[in-house]
Amino acid sequence: MASTGQDASGAQTILPLDTHKPTYKWLVASTILIAGATQIFSGTSVNIAIPRLMSAFGSDLATTQWVATVYLLSRTLVIPLLGWMGNMFGNRNLFIMMMSGFVLTSLGCGLSTSLPMLIAVRAVQGLVMGGMEGLTAVMLVQAFPSRQRGLALGLRPIGWSVGQILFYTLGGYLLEQISWRMIFFLGIPTGVLSVMMGWLILPRNQEPRQDIPVDYIGLLCLGGFLIPLLLAISFGRNSETAASTLILLTLVALIGSVLFVGWELRTPHPVVTLRLFRIPAFSLVCASAFLNGLGLFGAQFMVPIFLQQVIGLTPLQAGLVIVPALLFSAVSGVLTGRLTDMMPAPFIILGGMLALAIIFFQFASISVLTAMTVIVIFVILYRICMNAIFTPLTALNVQVLAADQVRMGQGLLGVVRSIGSSLGVTVTSVFFERRRILHQGWAYEQYNDAALAHGEAVQSLRDSLHQAGMVGSAVDRAALRTIRQQMDIEAIAAGFRESFVLIGGFFLCASIPMWGLIAYTFYTRKRKEADG
Repeated sequence: MASTGQDASGAQTILPLDTHKPTYKWLVASTILIAGATQIFSGTSVNIAIPRLMSAFGSDLATTQWVATVYLLSRTLVIPLLGWMGNMFGNRNLFIMMMSGFVLTSLGCGLSTSLPMLIAVRAVQGLVMGGMEGLTAVMLVQAFPSRQRGLALGLRPIGWSVGQILFYTLGGYLLEQISWRMIFFLGIPTGVLSVMMGWLILPRNQEPRQDIPVDYIGLLCLGGFLIPLLLAISFGRNSETAASTLILLTLVALIGSVLFVGWELRTPHPVVTLRLFRIPAFSLVCASAFLNGLGLFGAQFMVPIFLQQVIGLTPLQAGLVIVPALLFSAVSGVLTGRLTDMMPAPFIILGGMLALAIIFFQFASISVLTAMTVIVIFVILYRICMNAIFTPLTALNVQVLAADQVRMGQGLLGVVRSIGSSLGVTVTSVFFERRRILHQGWAYEQYNDAALAHGEAVQSLRDSLHQAGMVGSAVDRAALRTIRQQMDIEAIAAGFRESFVLIGGFFLCASIPMWGLIAYTFYTRKRKEADG
């Protein structure tokens, strides 16, 4: 029979560990950091394999992108169920189930023999991993004393950054040299290690299982609300999607949301406790997280493309630009987490959001003439500020809720973030495309081919093409085509500049709820002092 450790509170571990010792929390943190690094292998990072998947299955981009999109859709469906699942299974069992599911679905993805099979397994993987981010936050908060909650939450960026660095370096090499299947096999060893560590180290019987009846109608209404909403957001990125389709999906989502909210507020055992939104501080945190998600994921979508299409970097070079930022991100996560333990979180979040707004307003001034060192510094600063928001915002969510509400609150915060992030990518990409087309049209209309500058430019191009060995009428066609391409590039650059201004505006808007939370906290404190 396996030996166990047990503390005075009755919490047991498979290994003989004293869960009250100061060193135990670091064992829990190590388990969660390894799981966090592994979690990266299941997310949107698989986008780097999209071209290889298109070649392997003979599919187009619109179809192949569902490998990433379906994961995000199914993941979002599960995020708000974290509180309910935690009550049903307990944190330890839920962690082991999620990581075991990750290992099995990763194996299934790597062994897929067709694109539909891969997409189906990815959908299952999203359902399995949906609550992981919120669950790890809850487990870290429980493992560390209350005075170190910020530090605990600030540790997670270390795992995420290490996972991203490994994925983009080792994963990119395996993808290039062996097969796209290796992208999915890469996370299996650390996934198995996470399962083993969770089984051996995490406390058992920490909380009794609550025999709460399953809210099947609530689950059905939740799906009827989120599925059409997320499909509408995803399809909205494609200019070929019919407007009638988007309108229909939006109407279905609206009806589903009314049914979901109505049912969850009436049933005695809701699958999602929407009454948490009656807490003003929690509602303000969620509003800020939603608006921050618009800007943050819009930025994460646009910056790598900007580095390639405007600055002219290759995908590998663009990745190398981001790697130093990941290293700084790992360190800054711990520092901002520790800072959260020392001063009010709203002020840190507010500072991070205002700094991000300034950074992206400055991003709009970057051009091909900007020194690469400056670009790297901008990317590093934006990643540091990202942690200055994410970690304190999660810690603040824990602070404003009662202990028995934290897990459900983390689930709700997660789904708000997820919807905001999906919408941010859609809004930013559509805005960019519309502005690019507009600037391209203006350039074509205003260009004067009778101007002296046009003649000089064409003659200069002719001379260069002649020196390259081109002769005949092809020279004039190539010269004009080069001028048109340059006009297109300038239209793309203008679209990016305005998109970065939009992203900066999102961060400014995200700061408004934080101002409101600071004012609300000040008001309630004064009122308590007056009543006392």
